[in-house]
Amino acid sequence: MQIRPVWFDSLGAKSMCVLVRTPDLALLIDPGAAIMQPGYPAPDELKLYYLALASEALRRAAKEATHVVITHYHYDHFRPDMPEVYQGKTLWIKDPNRWINRSQWGRARDFLAVLAEVEGWSLKERPPEQGDYPDPVESLPLASRTNRREDLLRKWRKRFLGLARMWQKGPWVDEDSFGGRIAFADGRTFRVGETIVRFTHPLFHGVEYAGPGWVLGVVVEHGGKKFLYSSDLQGPVIEDYAAWIVEERPDALILDGPATYLLGPFQSKANLERAIGNCATCVRGAGAELVVVDHHLTREPKFREKAGEAFSAGAITGAELFGISPLTDRLVSWRETGELERVLKLAASRELELELLEPPCLSF
Repeated sequence: MQIRPVWFDSLGAKSMCVLVRTPDLALLIDPGAAIMQPGYPAPDELKLYYLALASEALRRAAKEATHVVITHYHYDHFRPDMPEVYQGKTLWIKDPNRWINRSQWGRARDFLAVLAEVEGWSLKERPPEQGDYPDPVESLPLASRTNRREDLLRKWRKRFLGLARMWQKGPWVDEDSFGGRIAFADGRTFRVGETIVRFTHPLFHGVEYAGPGWVLGVVVEHGGKKFLYSSDLQGPVIEDYAAWIVEERPDALILDGPATYLLGPFQSKANLERAIGNCATCVRGAGAELVVVDHHLTREPKFREKAGEAFSAGAITGAELFGISPLTDRLVSWRETGELERVLKLAASRELELELLEPPCLSF
């Protein structure tokens, strides 16, 4: 099994994309990229430059891919404006019909409509499957032992019930629209030759009843080796998800770290502490040969101070796979040495760090 990092937040644009190769397939996971948030400590022109560089990295990786995974419909995980990334591939994607929030319900349909036009498919709808949707929090026994705000959980549960009514109403996208080239992957296992690709059932994107919805974790197995991609668990915040990662015992682990930069209105101190502790548990307990902790965590300069236990246990950032420091570190150095103006000029001319488009290949 070979793993090639494509892009991570620590390189300067929001993304968590990786290419996994076995003798049977080349699997591109979450080819998306988005510009850094307004509070990220870089000038806008530099943010735009790194977004352009990330987009080019996605295009190049897609040329090698046979299969593409979309774990959820946030723009740092998929790019509906770049249909060439998906054209001609087999796609395993998050179910657009259920366990999905309202914004991603619409984004998924827009994306599939564009792809259907490019590929010449006829996008069909069908009535929804009938059935109840059990409260997902009830399946999280470890999280229930934590000091949670039960009043907030009751409030947030109303959001879940409203979404369940949307799923029950439909209409649903018909999976048969795509000639077998697209499969809704939630909770499913696929086998290509001697390679097994497993998808979790939908997991919360963050805390219980998280507003951003649900994501799919991915496990790839071949030749006795195992790769685990967490997608957006934000730490993980939820203890049961950390236990799952540890139990899998992967050889290589790509883990999105705690969203430390969201402390305040979007994340309580208590939930951030949960996420930081669970992140360290995953790094220590999984026993992986390679652990990359990146994405949400590296969107602010002091991420190592806040999640130091994970890094002291052996985790590294995606940028370090490329042999460089995270951009937040380099920005500090550029400002201290007066190099930032020169860097901005190079970025404007698209001459900065083009070597990043040749990522390392890691074998397991």
